[in-house]
Amino acid sequence: RDSFARLGGNSVVTLDIVKRSGENIIGTADAVRSTIEQMGFPPTTVVKITSDQSEDIRAMVLNLENNIISGLILVLAVLLFFLGVRNASLVAISIPLSMLLSFVVMNGLGMTMNMIVLFSLILALGMLVDNAIVVVENIYPYKEKGADNFSAARYATGEVAMPIIASTLTTLGAFTPLMFWPGIVGEFMKFLPLTLIITLSSSLFVALVIVPVLAALFIRVDGVPSPPITPVARWSLIAAAGLTFVLMLSSSLMAAITLSVTLVALVFLHRLVLSRISRWVQEEALPSLLQRYERRLRQALDHRAIVMGLAGAVFVGTIVLFTIFNNGSEFFPESIPPASVYVQVDVPSGTNASFTDGVVSEIERRLPSIEGMSDAESVVATVSPSSGGGGFMGGGGGEGTVAISFRDFQDREHDVFTTLKTLQEQIGTGIAGADITVTKPQNGPPSGKPINIEISGDDPAMLRGLGARTLTVLRAAPVGSRLEGLDSDMSQGRPELVVDVDREKAAIYGLSTAQVGSTVRSAIQGTEAAKFRAGQDEYDIVVRLAEAYRQDLNALQDLTVMNEGRQIPLPSVATWRTDEGAASVIRKDLKRVVTVSSEVRSGENANAVLADVRETLADFERDLPPGYALSYTGQQEDQDESQSFLFGAFLTALLLMGFVLVSQFNSVVKPLIILTSVVMSTVGVLLGLMIFRMPFGIIMTGVGVISLAGVVVNNAIVLIDFVDILRERDGLSRREALVEAGRTRFRPVILTAMTTVLGLVPLAIGFNFDFLGLFTALQPDLYWGGEQAAWWGPMAIAVIAGLTFATVLTLILVPVMYSLLDDTSDFFKRHYVVRADEEGPLVTPPAAVNKARPRLRIPSLREFRLLGPGGRAGSAFLRGVGGRVVG
Repeated sequence: RDSFARLGGNSVVTLDIVKRSGENIIGTADAVRSTIEQMGFPPTTVVKITSDQSEDIRAMVLNLENNIISGLILVLAVLLFFLGVRNASLVAISIPLSMLLSFVVMNGLGMTMNMIVLFSLILALGMLVDNAIVVVENIYPYKEKGADNFSAARYATGEVAMPIIASTLTTLGAFTPLMFWPGIVGEFMKFLPLTLIITLSSSLFVALVIVPVLAALFIRVDGVPSPPITPVARWSLIAAAGLTFVLMLSSSLMAAITLSVTLVALVFLHRLVLSRISRWVQEEALPSLLQRYERRLRQALDHRAIVMGLAGAVFVGTIVLFTIFNNGSEFFPESIPPASVYVQVDVPSGTNASFTDGVVSEIERRLPSIEGMSDAESVVATVSPSSGGGGFMGGGGGEGTVAISFRDFQDREHDVFTTLKTLQEQIGTGIAGADITVTKPQNGPPSGKPINIEISGDDPAMLRGLGARTLTVLRAAPVGSRLEGLDSDMSQGRPELVVDVDREKAAIYGLSTAQVGSTVRSAIQGTEAAKFRAGQDEYDIVVRLAEAYRQDLNALQDLTVMNEGRQIPLPSVATWRTDEGAASVIRKDLKRVVTVSSEVRSGENANAVLADVRETLADFERDLPPGYALSYTGQQEDQDESQSFLFGAFLTALLLMGFVLVSQFNSVVKPLIILTSVVMSTVGVLLGLMIFRMPFGIIMTGVGVISLAGVVVNNAIVLIDFVDILRERDGLSRREALVEAGRTRFRPVILTAMTTVLGLVPLAIGFNFDFLGLFTALQPDLYWGGEQAAWWGPMAIAVIAGLTFATVLTLILVPVMYSLLDDTSDFFKRHYVVRADEEGPLVTPPAAVNKARPRLRIPSLREFRLLGPGGRAGSAFLRGVGGRVVG
């Protein structure tokens, strides 16, 4: 017997089912379960599914969907408190409309709802309302001046159309480079930029086309009379509510009742509590905060050098502190609690399978004594045969695996990482003759091991010796205790049977070496003699020696080779011996390679361990013979590739945003201000990582920084653009324009930042609330943490911390930089004028200005925008067509 399988100590027959590439795993799992139910097993036969990846995927998708709902509730609450019910509804309607439009586009592109797409929707959740907030907030000044709803919506939307188009384009420009991510990691992450680009483009359409129409119908400002809701609009709302209730009722009576009760409760809660809080925020808290902000802004403008000095000190100081107090780095998140753990048993080739099964049985016996195993849902032990025939052919023994599946995260009583560490330290103690490794499934896309060392050269014997020395050095060093499953692919030779054919004797009998080899191979490994059919199933009939003879070399003495009806004894033409050969031969770039690889112990940071491994092997690498080289590959190679790409993607994103900003402002100075605030926002990311003691994730934090860059520019664009409008249209001085722009844009800036931050908070803190379970079965299943928080928490923290810090930059530092750079620009304009002619010096002193040749200034895109009801559009257009003489 060469294979064994047990479930909970009882012998079983195991069946592994793997889906085809490209097929949907949830659909495949459902089809398998349906097939099992239809097979009609006898009552005495127990069929149990011990591992189903589709269940884990369903749970992850459900958690992400609930996080979307949680974030949506927080976003709506902020809008309600700042804008009131009616105006908050105008902004909030952009969320479902944008998502609906996005789903239509994604479905047309063949995209499915996977984990990356759902997180992208969470990341976009707060940004979906940004453009709508700017539009609705800009309607207020026109309404307060007495304009009717339609005129206010028309002029206000025209005034901010170009800024929000530019801000959206800069955001899309930040995500666009991520679409060209190479390698398997890029295939894994490509859905994030694609989903965000589709969703944010949809939100731009909704903000510029649909929201103004709805605002013209429903917006209301306190103290300003508004037209009543038309009967058509009223009955449309009633019909929509009735249709929603009917659909809920048809799908689930409990859901319809629960949702109705919840809505009634929310109405009463709003009338009794929420409306009072909303009035207090709008009438007391926000005006008070606005007054304080105005005072601080005026102080900052009076002490620009101090503010810039403090900003520079904070930037440099944070980087220095992070280099000292950082919590390391990681490729993909390593704190994701695994759903299962595997105990691997490796024995030398040729070992009897019964010995392997004995080792596996001993591991099963020890498991109940390990703390934390009470959380195990199932324990499946298997011993599978290896390729080959008998022991002297390298067969037998095989490998043993004990698969431990744990209960759902919220049902566990112990920390699974503590259990994993205990297993790694104790489960293999005192078991001789086998290498025992305890590992967890890999997170993220397929990648190599965290410790993967390749030594290349030409001589196999030399490579085997170098591989053995590498193992010895690492095991003897302190870092060896932090490694799990350290091994080399040449550490164990494979027993093999070498048959030496005497060609002269074989020729006398008319035999070829191929005939002799085929006979020996058939006797040990077997040959297909026929096929057996049972219904639709077909089985191969393989003929070979019995197990006892395959394990005994003396059996070859009686083996004969057939030739033309004669039986020639094998000893007459050949001799045989056992030897040890390489288990595998691996070449890379035409050179033989030996690989030393290892996992890291639970609780260890893979990059930190690798750094110690590099230090340990530094002398060994330096002393390698000529022609031999050592390299670190596997996960490290993928990490270096991704890190290099993300750095380039960040620079490309800044470049693309710069192009859009230069086109928008027809200036280099103002884009420089905005891009400086983007770079400065990384301070918030580093502070967030230090405060929460999180490692810098090469993938997750890196993508978070790029995402942050796309978000930060929006508020700065709208603020600077409004400063220019106030200076050009209303004739305000620079200082008063900066203060007035800060006051006017304070609420939109705070709102857009808060909606984006709060949309990510449930995911960042690991808040899980099953809304579907609440409404359908009154089981909300509330818990904290889990796989989603570990997966996406680092990226969420990066965006939250960075955006919070960037909001302060936008409100304080951006006006200060604008003031300083504007003074610098005026200084150069007063003392030097750039000439357009090719003759003479490029810089002309003031005395020669009148002699300089006139030049045409290219009008900016903003000058073609409708700025207000005063008819400025026509003059802007004429000035743009004709140009303007300067000098």
